[in-house]
Amino acid sequence: MSAFEELGVMPELIKGIEEMDWLLPTPVQAEAVPLILGGGDVMVAAETGSGKTGAFALPILQVVHETVTARRQERGTSTANSDAAEASPAECTWSMEDRDVVFNVSENGLRCSSMTKGWAGGRATVGPTAGRLYFEVTLEDSGLCRAGWASRAAAFEIGRDRRSFGFGSTGKKSNGGAFADYGKPFGKGDTVGCLLDFTSNHISYTLNGASMGMAFEVPAQMHGQPLYPAVTLKGGQISTCFGGTRAKFRYGPPAGFTGIADAPSSHLTTAATEEQADAAGGMRTPSALILEPSRDLAQQTHDAINSLKRHLTAPALQSVLLVGGTQPKEAARQLERGADIVTGTPGRIMDFVESGKLVLTGVKFFVLDEADRLLDTGNQDTIMKLFGRFPRAGKGLARLQVLMFSATLHSDDVKDIASRICQDPSLVDLKGREAVPDTVDHVLVAVDPKADRSWVQSSPEVPSDNVHAFDNTGTSVDTPENWSSAVKRLKPRVLQRLIDAYKMEQCLIFCRTNFDCDNLEKFLNSLGGGRGGRWAGRRESGKENPYSCCVLAGARSTDQRRDALQAFKQGEVRFLICTDVAARGIDISGLPYVINLTLPDRAEDYIHRVGRVGRAEKLGLAISLVSTVREKVWYCSKKGYRPWERPTQKDVKTNEQGGHTIWYDEPQLLEEIEARLRQKVASVHPDLSLPIEISKRISAAAGSAAYGEHKGGDTASKETMEYVEALKPAVAELARLETLAQSFYLKRYAKRKEMTV
Repeated sequence: MSAFEELGVMPELIKGIEEMDWLLPTPVQAEAVPLILGGGDVMVAAETGSGKTGAFALPILQVVHETVTARRQERGTSTANSDAAEASPAECTWSMEDRDVVFNVSENGLRCSSMTKGWAGGRATVGPTAGRLYFEVTLEDSGLCRAGWASRAAAFEIGRDRRSFGFGSTGKKSNGGAFADYGKPFGKGDTVGCLLDFTSNHISYTLNGASMGMAFEVPAQMHGQPLYPAVTLKGGQISTCFGGTRAKFRYGPPAGFTGIADAPSSHLTTAATEEQADAAGGMRTPSALILEPSRDLAQQTHDAINSLKRHLTAPALQSVLLVGGTQPKEAARQLERGADIVTGTPGRIMDFVESGKLVLTGVKFFVLDEADRLLDTGNQDTIMKLFGRFPRAGKGLARLQVLMFSATLHSDDVKDIASRICQDPSLVDLKGREAVPDTVDHVLVAVDPKADRSWVQSSPEVPSDNVHAFDNTGTSVDTPENWSSAVKRLKPRVLQRLIDAYKMEQCLIFCRTNFDCDNLEKFLNSLGGGRGGRWAGRRESGKENPYSCCVLAGARSTDQRRDALQAFKQGEVRFLICTDVAARGIDISGLPYVINLTLPDRAEDYIHRVGRVGRAEKLGLAISLVSTVREKVWYCSKKGYRPWERPTQKDVKTNEQGGHTIWYDEPQLLEEIEARLRQKVASVHPDLSLPIEISKRISAAAGSAAYGEHKGGDTASKETMEYVEALKPAVAELARLETLAQSFYLKRYAKRKEMTV
């Protein structure tokens, strides 16, 4: 039995694991996989490069495959059960499952309330598919109410998307977020009648028994689809009558209409029946939704899932990637054909949800990967909106499973979102908030423009970021602005010396902004060698240029970023210049060097940057170029504005002065990083060679390992050896039992043979 089998991973998935050369589970996989397979919410914190993607991908693939297989097997029984369902009348109440978490439903299912400041809603347990149906809603207090009809794919706040239709207290009707005057306002004590006519595909309303005329015409693409009674409240409480004997109508349905509870069963359906119909028709809605903070990380996770699921057949699982910069029409076609696992960025996923192209009614897993980064980029509202659309979002064993994976679980934002979407989560915190890979060496190069005057050279030219366009600068000027300008021209030259001194064949270089990446790309390309010039994509290898480079940054298109990362991984170019978009989760096997051309704003981001090296027990070196003087840098919070392209005198002023710049103090940032590392970062020697203590440690490593190679040469890691040692007793016991079984079989076989002779 393999180590992954001991975790409960199915044999088909283990074939995919073997193809990816995962010999043993990482510690985070060993802890998280059984917890996820066992059900319940799980929050995981572990250092970058620890195998977090596999820790959630493996159990999700297994459970989703089992779910899809079970649905296929149930198709036959769904037909057999349809006759029984036809004969039994459906009881219509407000659903305890298909609702917002803060949407309260009474025990009898006919009264609802929401005392929150925002809108909260829910749907009924039964939805009409034919006939002319009616239900009543009575507002019992002074809160706000919007009532009407919605498909199971719609948002709980009805009227906000194209799959729901509402009439509200303010005298407005709404569909697709478009509000228009209709009827008149209503309040406490008033009763709204909601009518749905499948013969004409019209939706209309009554107020205290008086007709207000047609409100909506159901669009052609929704004809024949079940529509469920729906309501959304804002600090309000309602009572409801669906007909039948459980409650009496105050005004009753108009002529030709029937209360839902009084309608023939052939005109009604439920969520469970819809799911069976979808399964019988081959339509598969996602069982897992994975959110990633960037397009690149979403692509990487999607690729990992595709690699692992290759051996899952009968049925094969379908996975879809939803990110910006790609063709939405193709993604929509994939969703129409059926999807089991959807991976993407929050904005693009929300676009598909609100357009009705992505249905979340079957989601069983909700994954926030790199949760701290997702929250840093302001996705709290989107996350909560998505969470509100999942089925069974309330308490109990039937709710969906929320999985949060992050470098840290200790930030206030992560704790807050966890308290809102997780229910009694199991915590896996292997390294804690102070975790740093011990396979990474950290060194700094002090960049002092007062001591190193090479910045005055005109060649090679260093492109300007224009932040000092209106400042007095020059070789003899002694001002903070001039020294800042000087350090900007000096750092790329120091970078070139580092590349030459270490004979770098592969290195990841971090810059602050997209514009900084563009300028460094121009500088390295200007150094030439061979053909020189800008990397021309897959048409050249880059081998002839010792400074060949490409850029992975948010301003580049998805195709450009994908091609750049692929070229770097395959060795077509030596240097990948990037912003912090590449600091989260991007896996580059055996990367030897990371250089920080500028230190990041936060110490936590430094950890993510340097986490690109030192992965899988391979040695890595992180080099930071630290300016000894303050540097003036761009800091523009005005969305879409790019002052660095054509700056004005106002633009180059600091934020406090109404401009778009700040003063960067790298020595202070270095102190924060050292506090986070719990160690001092040593300086390289004047000739750029490594500090003595680091050189000795590298030389003493078994096998004289170099950066980018396994720590200790080809010997297994300490964690791997500890894991092997821990398995030895179990393996020995299995071997003993195998020997006993074989001996028993042979003895019994010999005895039988004697008896037959």
